[in-house]
Amino acid sequence: MTQLAEVILDRSLKDCQTKLNAVHGPPRLANKKPCPFTVLGLGKFGGKELGYASDIEVMFVYGDAGRTGGKQPIDNSEYFERLGAELLQWIEAKQEGIFHLDVRLRPHGGKGSLTNPFDEITKYYSASGLAAPFERQSLIKLRHVAGDAALGKRVEAHRDSYVYSGKPWNIAEALALRRQQLKQLVEHGTVNLKHSPGGIVDIEYAMQYLQIIHGHRLPVLRTPNTMQALATLVECGLVTRQDGETLRKAYFFIRMLIDGLRMVRGNAKDRVLPPTDSDEFIFLARRVGYTTDDWQAGARHLHTDIGQHMTLTKEFFERTFGRL
Repeated sequence: MTQLAEVILDRSLKDCQTKLNAVHGPPRLANKKPCPFTVLGLGKFGGKELGYASDIEVMFVYGDAGRTGGKQPIDNSEYFERLGAELLQWIEAKQEGIFHLDVRLRPHGGKGSLTNPFDEITKYYSASGLAAPFERQSLIKLRHVAGDAALGKRVEAHRDSYVYSGKPWNIAEALALRRQQLKQLVEHGTVNLKHSPGGIVDIEYAMQYLQIIHGHRLPVLRTPNTMQALATLVECGLVTRQDGETLRKAYFFIRMLIDGLRMVRGNAKDRVLPPTDSDEFIFLARRVGYTTDDWQAGARHLHTDIGQHMTLTKEFFERTFGRL
């Protein structure tokens, strides 16, 4: 699914550039050379981990200031802002539902420009820049996916120097943000497969915390893929083999459950488990492979497995970083 999204983005980008170039001409730098443009994936797209109905998180970066060279010339900043907007409209995706194109992880979030020149990226993501700690963490998943490869690699290289700089990672602040998620995103008495204690983010965040802490001295940890990071952390002796296998099983189990829940409900945003005594929970159990003749027995088996995987994940997270 990640490869499919990459192909669609690459083809759509070429189509949108052709459309804009016909009116404004291609963008040029001050030295008249072509101005590059690149698309970076973030989140599960950047990690090559797209699942059923995953958001496709992207960031747009261009080379530098300049002007286009056509009949109706405009500044590069305006050209690329139009290109970003055109690209988001070109790809047909549901605003609410499945495969939503998400650009909120760009500098300044929803208040910022859709596209940014490379020097703005380097200023924002720097020791003296405005990026918040969670943005440093989110850049772990950044990966070039379409457009100019050379510029994409430059952004990746800057990411490495920023994320893995060796600057101390404030675990207390990271845990405070995680507790805020629990308070704001998990309704009392429910199990949210993403945000509840032991949910998928506790696996992802645990890997990312360890990558930031140790990545400056161990370049092999610098990967956007969660399971590759886990395997490398085990090989480096930073996670025990037993914990590594526990987390690996839990990760794929919870990802399978999230996919199954999205198929049952048709809503990509809802990751809350239905009541265990409901028909919906029985349908979920069957959807993810708990297909015994006794449907209720299959649902009970699923409920037991969920509790086991999430409890072990929570125990690892709190043993490693502190209580939530």
